[in-house]
Amino acid sequence: MNIHRLYLPLLTVLAIQAPFAAQAHEVHEHQQITSSPLQVTGPMPPLSQDVSELKFKDMFKMPVGPLGMEPTEKLLSLDNKRVRIIGYMAQQEPATPGLFILSPLPVHMGDEDDKFADDMPANSVFVHLENSSLAPNYIPGLINLTGVLSIGNAEEADGRISYVRIKLDSPTTELLTGKHQASN
Repeated sequence: MNIHRLYLPLLTVLAIQAPFAAQAHEVHEHQQITSSPLQVTGPMPPLSQDVSELKFKDMFKMPVGPLGMEPTEKLLSLDNKRVRIIGYMAQQEPATPGLFILSPLPVHMGDEDDKFADDMPANSVFVHLENSSLAPNYIPGLINLTGVLSIGNAEEADGRISYVRIKLDSPTTELLTGKHQASN
């Protein structure tokens, strides 16, 4: 069998995709924050007494049963309380003002044409900035966030339905937007 027959289609696909991948990287390069106090770079500091740790794995009962995804007792007990969660900011095109999604793994969400056909994990958290008119800057890698947790179905500004949300405070919003906030 001719080796060129096997690899030529693969090389053609890679050659076609490479320029688009480089172009996509260039488009988002100006929107990224390369270093942020929110990035996780080592052991996390201890929590203050009014903050509880929330992990993605502790949000829904596993395995998923006949009723679908069911919240755990821990998630329900943290409703309207301050929590700290560590995850990845989903890279969105375009960014939604006042909102971003925190995911247990790195995710790149497509443009408006692919809006609801993405691979967003079901246990993702919708993060609300204090000022809903400013779009957050994308921060690559793991980030840690602290805010007030709320649960229950709600329609978001981008048209998605969320079940788990965190409302960030002013200092964290400032770190994400680079701008001083005026309360909404």
